Amino acid sequence: MKTCQRLIISWAVQRVTHLDKLQMYEDSYAVSQEFCEWTTSFNVYPEGLAASTLKVPTFNKENRTS
Repeated sequence: MKTCQRLIISWAVQRVTHLDKLQMYEDSYAVSQEFCEWTTSFNVYPEGLAASTLKVPTFNKENRTS
């Protein structure tokens, strides 16, 4: 398993733990279900991570207002 995959899994685990401590159980369940497919299918379908990852655009300074 690649390092980036391990980081994503550890982030999801920490996020679920944090939400559970805040008693935000619905959000915790949503995060765990979202990442369930990723954590169980890394070895079967490794391209799935790249296909289902949201791409955030780069915001250039030229487009920002002062």
